[in-house]
Amino acid sequence: MISSHGGKLRSGSPEAPAGDQGALSVRGVSKRFGAVVAVDDVSLELPAGSFFSLLGPSGCGKTTLLRMIAGLEQPDAGSILVDGQDITSQPPERRPFNMVFQRYALFPHLTVFDNVAFGLTTDRSRRPPKDEVGRRVADMLRLVGLEGFERRMPTQLSGGQAQRVSVARALMRQPRALLLDEPMAALDRNVRHQVREELLRIHAETGTTFLLVTHDQDEALSISQLVGLMNEGRLEQVADPETMYHSPATLFAARFVGAGCFVPGRVVGRANGAPEVDVQGIRFVAADAGVANGAEAQVLLRPQDLKLAEPGAGRIQGIVETCAFFGSYYAITVRTQIALLRLHEPRPEHAGASVGVDWPATAGIAYPSGGGTVEPIAEDNVLAPS
Repeated sequence: MISSHGGKLRSGSPEAPAGDQGALSVRGVSKRFGAVVAVDDVSLELPAGSFFSLLGPSGCGKTTLLRMIAGLEQPDAGSILVDGQDITSQPPERRPFNMVFQRYALFPHLTVFDNVAFGLTTDRSRRPPKDEVGRRVADMLRLVGLEGFERRMPTQLSGGQAQRVSVARALMRQPRALLLDEPMAALDRNVRHQVREELLRIHAETGTTFLLVTHDQDEALSISQLVGLMNEGRLEQVADPETMYHSPATLFAARFVGAGCFVPGRVVGRANGAPEVDVQGIRFVAADAGVANGAEAQVLLRPQDLKLAEPGAGRIQGIVETCAFFGSYYAITVRTQIALLRLHEPRPEHAGASVGVDWPATAGIAYPSGGGTVEPIAEDNVLAPS
C-alpha cells in the first residue's frame, strides 16, 4: 500500500549525527480560530540539518503551523521541542530560530551592512567587538553572494538581492533552524530559480535546519529533502519528493502534486499483489493505494504514462481537444469515452485530430473511489520545466 512515510528522512538523505543540535519536534499540535480548526493534531520530526517543506493550498494550515513553531501563535494543544527541550511556552525572542518572510522586512533607513549586523548589535551586553561584527557581516554576505554590497541601501537592491540580505540577517546569530515563510512568492520566475539555487547552496554550507512554507509544488519538490503535504489542517503525507510525486498516498495528494487524470474502474483481480483494474473493458495493473478486490477505483494516470498512437491503434481512441506549448513539451488533452486524458508529447497535434492513446500493461495508481467522481488535474499543477 502507498502510505505516508512519517517525519524521518529516507535513505539517500543526510541523517543527523548523534548529538547534533537542531532537531525539531512537533507533537500533536492543534490550533483553532473560533469555529475554524486551522491545525488539527499535527506531529512532525525534523532531523537536524534537514531541508523540510510544508506544502499545501491557501488556508491549509501550513503558515499557522510555522507561526506556532516560531512562537508567533500559541497552540491550543500539543508541544514543540528542540533537541528534546520543550519550548512551547517560550516567546519568539527566546526560541533558537530566525524567520524570513515573503516581504523582505529590511530596515529601509539602514545599509545592507547594518541590516545584516542588526541582530548582533541590538543587545549591548552581548555585542561583539566592532572588528568581529565586520568580519562576521563580511562572511555572511560572502555566503549569500553579496560581497561589495555593504553600503547599499535596500532601495538599491533587486527583489532577489533583498531576499538574500534577509537570509543573511536571519543566519547571523546561527539559529538552530531557519523558518522561511514563502520567501520566493513575490519574485519573478527567473529570480525565483536563482534564489532557490542560492538557498540550496547556503543550506549545504551551513548545515542549518531549514523549514520552508510554500504553496508551489515545483519549489517544494525541487529544493527539499522531505515534504509535508497539508490539507484542511492535517498532514496528508510526509515523504521525500520522489515518493510524493510517484506514490501520492491519498486522492488529495495525487491531485495536488503533479499533472494527471483519473479514470474510473473496478479491481477485478491481483497480479503479484497489485490490483488488476478494468476500465470499460481495458485491463491493466496499477499500483495499490488501498483499494480492495471487487471495489470501484479511481486510477491516476500521469502524462508520462500515456503516449499518442495512430488512429485505430493503442488502448483507446479519442479526439484532441487542446494542445499547449510548455517549452520542453506539448501538453495535449484528448477526449475519450472514459475520461479527458492529459499527455506530454515532444511534438504538437492539432485540435480535432483523431488519435489513439496507449499506456503500458502496468501503469497508474488505483485509489478507493469513495462513490464519487474525481475531476481531471488542471494543467497548471504540472511541474514547470526548469
